[in-house]
Amino acid sequence: MSSTRTRLAVAAAAALALAVPLAVGNADAATTHTAAPAGSAAAPADTTYTAAQVLAGVQQNSTAANKVNSKPHINTMTRAQNVNVYQVASGVYAYSSGMAIDTDGSDSDPDPDHQGETTWEDSNGQALGAHHVPFYVLGDDCWDRTTPCPHFYYKEHGMSGRQFALMFYNGKVIGSIFGDTQTANSQTTSDNDSRELGEASVKAAQLLGIPSSGTTGGVDNGVTVVMFSGSSWVVNGTNSNLNDHAQALVQTALNSLGASMAGTTPPTSPPPGGTLFEAETGTLSAGGTFDSNHLGYTGTAFANPANATGAYVDIPVAAATAGTKTVSIRYSDGTTAARPATISVNGASQGTLNFPTTADWDTWATASVSVPLKAGANTIRIAGATANGPANIDSVTVSQ
Repeated sequence: MSSTRTRLAVAAAAALALAVPLAVGNADAATTHTAAPAGSAAAPADTTYTAAQVLAGVQQNSTAANKVNSKPHINTMTRAQNVNVYQVASGVYAYSSGMAIDTDGSDSDPDPDHQGETTWEDSNGQALGAHHVPFYVLGDDCWDRTTPCPHFYYKEHGMSGRQFALMFYNGKVIGSIFGDTQTANSQTTSDNDSRELGEASVKAAQLLGIPSSGTTGGVDNGVTVVMFSGSSWVVNGTNSNLNDHAQALVQTALNSLGASMAGTTPPTSPPPGGTLFEAETGTLSAGGTFDSNHLGYTGTAFANPANATGAYVDIPVAAATAGTKTVSIRYSDGTTAARPATISVNGASQGTLNFPTTADWDTWATASVSVPLKAGANTIRIAGATANGPANIDSVTVSQ
């Protein structure tokens, strides 16, 4: 089972390119999967969906009406009780949280809390190796000892060991399996809690570009896990090939889930017309993260700069021709105070732009400013003008 450890917040890396799924030719040998989840025939079977399209659909379907839990889960990294699970399609469940690093299993690890066992084993009966197998962690029991459980409890939703899941982070998507459980509440000597969500193996972190040390690794927010229930989504294999088998299912899962969610409405408050550049393609100053724990953003994440004067996000944009362009910045500020920011282009300040408050962190608005751009590549910096730092930044649209 997942062991007690000190979890440190680590700033997320800059957004990365989509992970390229492996070929799906070995999928039938690796899993009993033969069909899409129930109710997923909303699009042609041969439709190919990208990770960005599927993640957008997951976010759109993560609504109060689709929430599974009646009590919030705990973010394993931050300990905040703000994680919810949503049924985004028939038999498919999703949550967004941080990622703490599980080092347990048959692979050796210097983590002082390392345990040699995992709750689930490979097809040969061996404990899973955290350095070889990308796996995620769920609660071992229902904390409240009631049925139905007010939290998401895997046994009530058709899930068992090695259940397949997609994991999204900073523009990447990987395949993973249910491999370990969070310590049950009967183990009173442990600091762990079966209500926690947001822990995965060393291998999962490495594949997603997240620091993977069991003592200093992990990330506070921005990881979305989409779990596929039912026996047809159980992945078979050994420690030596479970990773290959899980990655071979990625495109199949994207297509299946994308088809099941086809026809959902786009995010509210779409950005204005023009050429759009996502914030997660840029870089953040120290302490900032690319997150996905609020609804309504475009792309795969939004920028959450640090709460400090001068904290910034740099977003690369391009202009077809040189000249003065209108730049519309899509943002959210769910606090009670506006968050003005200094706007710079290619290192030259263009003055301060105000970002008024929005109704909440799931509501997005735009603030616009005219700035000079050169033909080709440019960098727009949005830097906090107060100690609160900038607002959450979703994207920049440049009029051409």
